[in-house]
Amino acid sequence: MDNTYLPEVAVSDLSLPGPYADLPIAALRRSNGALENELLLSLEFRIQRNEAGLRAAEFLSWWVRDQSRGGENMQIRSIGLPPMVAGDQQLGRTLRFTIDWFYADPSQDMANVLSAVGGKALALELATNMYKDAF
Repeated sequence: MDNTYLPEVAVSDLSLPGPYADLPIAALRRSNGALENELLLSLEFRIQRNEAGLRAAEFLSWWVRDQSRGGENMQIRSIGLPPMVAGDQQLGRTLRFTIDWFYADPSQDMANVLSAVGGKALALELATNMYKDAF
């Protein structure tokens, strides 16, 4: 899990390479940057290249969508690198996903952040157990 204090990221930085390239660029540009006291909590993951991996991605996509519909500022994104770099093919080897949670807490208390993340972990575990027959 990675976190980025978004008020420190300028919209003009979003075209820079490196860590800026993996930020949710469209969401940040659309809102002209971060909201006040907003922290981006990103959970990056990869899936197996088989039916089980696709089911896992679909399940997580549903769960994130459900969290968002329930009021959380959460999204899931795919990230890929250029198809070729210096003559080397990357296409088919760089796909990864990230769950972005735009978490805002005026107190900026890390204990609150950790508690909120723990709550989401429990919610995901509950959903996984509830729908285990689907797997």
